[in-house]
Amino acid sequence: MRKAISFGLVLCGLGGQMTAQELEQPQMRCAEWKGQKKVHAKTTVASLAEDEYDMKHVKFDVNVSNTSTAIGGNVTTTAQVVATSMPAYVFELHSALIVDSVKINGQLRPVTSSGIVRTVTLPAPLPQNSMFTAQVFYHGNSGSTPGFFGNGIRRQQSPSWGAWVTYTLSEPYGAKDWWPTKQSLTDKIDSADIWITVPSTLKAGSNGVLQNVTPVGATQSRYEWKTRIPIDFYLLSLSVGPYVEYSYYMHFPNSNDSMLYQNYIYSNPQTLPFWKQEIDSVPQMIVFLSELFGRYPFWQEKYGHTMAPLSGGMEHQTMTTQGNFDPTLSIHELAHQWFGNNVTCGSWKDIWLNEGFASYAEYLYMEHFWSLAQAKNSMLDIHMDVMQDPDGSVYVADTTNSNNIFDGRLIYNKGAAIVHSLRFAFNNDSLFFLALRNYQAQFQNGTALTQDLNAVCQQVLGQNLDTFFNQWIYGEGYPIYTATWNQIGNDVIVKLEQTTSHPSVPLFHTPIELRLASAAGDTVIRVHNSMATQTYQLKWDETMQSMNLDPNNWILNETISVTKDVTLLDVNHVAKTSFKVFPNPAKTAWTVSALGGDSKLELMDMNGRAIWTGTATEQATVPAAGLANGVYLLRVSNSQESSTTKLIKQ
Repeated sequence: MRKAISFGLVLCGLGGQMTAQELEQPQMRCAEWKGQKKVHAKTTVASLAEDEYDMKHVKFDVNVSNTSTAIGGNVTTTAQVVATSMPAYVFELHSALIVDSVKINGQLRPVTSSGIVRTVTLPAPLPQNSMFTAQVFYHGNSGSTPGFFGNGIRRQQSPSWGAWVTYTLSEPYGAKDWWPTKQSLTDKIDSADIWITVPSTLKAGSNGVLQNVTPVGATQSRYEWKTRIPIDFYLLSLSVGPYVEYSYYMHFPNSNDSMLYQNYIYSNPQTLPFWKQEIDSVPQMIVFLSELFGRYPFWQEKYGHTMAPLSGGMEHQTMTTQGNFDPTLSIHELAHQWFGNNVTCGSWKDIWLNEGFASYAEYLYMEHFWSLAQAKNSMLDIHMDVMQDPDGSVYVADTTNSNNIFDGRLIYNKGAAIVHSLRFAFNNDSLFFLALRNYQAQFQNGTALTQDLNAVCQQVLGQNLDTFFNQWIYGEGYPIYTATWNQIGNDVIVKLEQTTSHPSVPLFHTPIELRLASAAGDTVIRVHNSMATQTYQLKWDETMQSMNLDPNNWILNETISVTKDVTLLDVNHVAKTSFKVFPNPAKTAWTVSALGGDSKLELMDMNGRAIWTGTATEQATVPAAGLANGVYLLRVSNSQESSTTKLIKQ
């Protein structure tokens, strides 16, 4: 099967400023972009001792330039002890970064290092529920991993616009590369102050609201950002470069509320004019997704972007880092503000909750702003990509490899396809989007797992969805269909035979649509497939010409064949007749008895061609001696019935 070009492809640095270097870069979504990260991953915090405290606030006061990835300064963490007692403060920091000193509650304490794990022994264990501050002074350069994906802090030049930018990208385990941290998904930081001192010729973008730009000496400026909304460790960010600010206030419909829309764009005088129309379209996207998922969750602070030299984007809370403003990229990263930021996956195993929904937002965008036909084609591309291989789960069993966490085929494309199938399972958009809004409201500013989404959906739909989640999320593969059909009068008989691409799911229980085609027009009928071989009897007055399965690509599936089979007579594959035939099978002749008065008999081959005809009142003999062995059809017509049954010649 061919490698499909997914609907979410993002071109890097489009337009007149594109260079040969940039043209040679692969076209990719942020899905595939993240997926290239080559780091040693882990399933949880580096040391279990980190789970002995709950982070409440972090205060950054760091120095950064766009001339290198060097960083220096201090970060103060305010936290609360959650263990019975805490004998040491443990955090993570790249081994190449030097810890100058650590103060616990204002007192200097010695620190020891074991790789990225830094341990500060306390003079006495801190009791449960006690608050403390840990101020870490540090400096250094964590280096640069070769390839497109570097460390959590990296410096690159835009090949299109010439700007050098130093920026962070911490997902999934890169925060330690630039600040002393606790890399726990479930310990959201209640609030943060991010102070970044940079050369005065540059600007520094970050999370939340810019409180001040304070001069520091004659040549530097300190950008003082503040967020008072809970944030996960990997969503804290900084981006430092030669920017101009392009900002204004947008308004929410039917409300007096407004929100700052703030963008840091390369200062190259051609950059903003080139992307301005696309940048200005994002507020419409914010309104659109707010209608579907609930009000943009961080509207009291801002939304916006900082540019950085990458061919995708990273959904830093309130200020996404993007390399360009392709609409499908912008809607993807914007959707993360709900799915990923407001409600963060509680485990990297459940990363599809972030990426699957953000990828599906691209489909929703196309459906709403472009056309349903384009959206459908994009879903077909997604299905083709997923079904390149017969296996694979969106639930990440092994998170020790970040390529598993950001697998483009499974986490992004299959994740989006499954969200589409969940919408189909609801069969009611009002309820489906209500469930998504309830999910956002119930878990706002927190984390959730797949079973949490399942519970919310079941509550709204009023149906058990365990089978859906077990087969599509935790299972692997997809259904494979062979379909046959026949029409007798206005009865349409359809037989579906299902196998699966992977043994983890021996049978997919799923609704599926059938499109019946005729010269007078088509009709789409929804049935539920719950058996490996299942037959349906449908009523349709038109003369049927053909049929196809799942015409709107609601579910992942492969169709081997759809053919007409004139031996399909009813749901039991046996004609309901009042007459009797014996013997059957026969060698020389069949005897037909119990005919209901004057009857016409017609013997046909499997192509429907007449071989013999006759008439009788009570009983008839149908010759078989000269026929080849096989299956034939006998149609009996009289004033009481017109029925067809199968005859077998031996």
